[in-house]
Amino acid sequence: MKNLIVLIAIVTLFCSSVFAQSDVDALRYSFISPTGNSARGMALGGAVGALGADPSTVHSNPAGLAQYKSGSFNITSGSISLKNESQYLKGNTQTNNLFKPVLPGINLVTTNRNTVNGQPAKTGWINTNFSLGWNKVADFNRNMNYSGTNTQNSFTDYVANYSSGVDASDLASNAEQEQQGYYYFENMFWQAFLIDSISNGNYYAYYDNDFTQMAQTGQIITKGGMNEFNLSFAANYEHKLYIGFGLNVNRIRYSEQNIFAERDYPITKNNWNSYEFTRNLETKGTGFGGRLGVVFRPNNSLRFGATIHTPNLMSLKDNYYDELYVQNDDNSTQDLRTIDKEFSYTITTPMKFGFQAAYIFEKQGFLSAEIESIDYSTMSLTADNNLFSTTNQVIANKYSNAINLKLGGEYAYESFRFRGGYARMGNPIKNSAGFSNNQISLGMGVQERDWAFDFGVVKSLSKDTYIPYKVAGSVANAVNSNVNGTMLVLTLTSKF
Repeated sequence: MKNLIVLIAIVTLFCSSVFAQSDVDALRYSFISPTGNSARGMALGGAVGALGADPSTVHSNPAGLAQYKSGSFNITSGSISLKNESQYLKGNTQTNNLFKPVLPGINLVTTNRNTVNGQPAKTGWINTNFSLGWNKVADFNRNMNYSGTNTQNSFTDYVANYSSGVDASDLASNAEQEQQGYYYFENMFWQAFLIDSISNGNYYAYYDNDFTQMAQTGQIITKGGMNEFNLSFAANYEHKLYIGFGLNVNRIRYSEQNIFAERDYPITKNNWNSYEFTRNLETKGTGFGGRLGVVFRPNNSLRFGATIHTPNLMSLKDNYYDELYVQNDDNSTQDLRTIDKEFSYTITTPMKFGFQAAYIFEKQGFLSAEIESIDYSTMSLTADNNLFSTTNQVIANKYSNAINLKLGGEYAYESFRFRGGYARMGNPIKNSAGFSNNQISLGMGVQERDWAFDFGVVKSLSKDTYIPYKVAGSVANAVNSNVNGTMLVLTLTSKF
């Protein structure tokens, strides 16, 4: 499952505020690097590709499914707690806590053992296996608050710069907008006298001339997730070579409420006192992709694997609108809203290459490792009329190749299994030190002939950076967050 269900939630807040579709949307749905959908897989840090015989292999190397010797049905459930600490403009640290139940996956594996004259085959293709599963690969739930005092600029400076060159007649409201909603957010800022004009097309932020400080607060609430339906096939050639491929269909749902508020410290009494600007977004869609893998077993102790994950092609639809509530110095108020907008587009995620290795200590346990390479500069957005050509150039310049590392180990004592793992996810942004994600995991299990029980604890320590807005000529102020997550998971398995 997605790195403790935390990482994608982090990425939703990565970089800068989202105004319409942007590179942040592409990153949100591309930064998927599952570390397992079973308690065993997660406890091993996701390093299961070369080991096989675990439902988590469908997200790493589907060839590992060929190592199942019998059919299997399993279900994984658990809970996650998430603590988000954010600081902005040297203000007080704001803390948000989240707790929710999770259902990482439900998976079925069937095994077909080839026979020769009624006896199990010992040469050629020994067995072929199929897997059908539903797994949650990303959870976007997160709540972040921040506050501070800005002595440099206001968000209204951003709006004034953003509106530069627009004819004043296009900013002014008409009867239709006043009745049904404004066309764009800048129309509302103009109508509420948060920005004004020096001349036509030349605008400035309309706050007190003797500006010294602006109290700023923000809250971002994200919800939703990405579920995957997968169908995989794997085959075993003489217990030496395993091959596999899988098809996956994703169902995406994401919502975001981004609230930004400012309070002016008034020296004069002829303008606004405070406002709250809210951006509302809901995204739904589907995607599909595939995986192809191979595992080579030169002897009973060593296993080596390699895999290719194709890009996922995601068809998405955004529904969004903005709200603005203003309180003026004279205590009058304004409550404005844009019209509902809808936009359809496609995101193509990067291709991923993975290499896996494992060393088996006979029946005493094993050590395993995986390395993944993902070039995030190849992400892209597409729509009619080549609309995203500039955005795709930004992606090519802003993002880079990232390396993910996963390590795991297991010690076996009779029917008991004791596990540990570590995973580190690479930074997708070029020349940026504002992100890190490390995961430590522990687990144990009981393996019997007809059933198995596994338990895992996964701890994730992450850092990220969010920039509410940028004003040309000024240093952008960032919200720095530390995210501490803990997941508890149980997997029940029935063998047949």
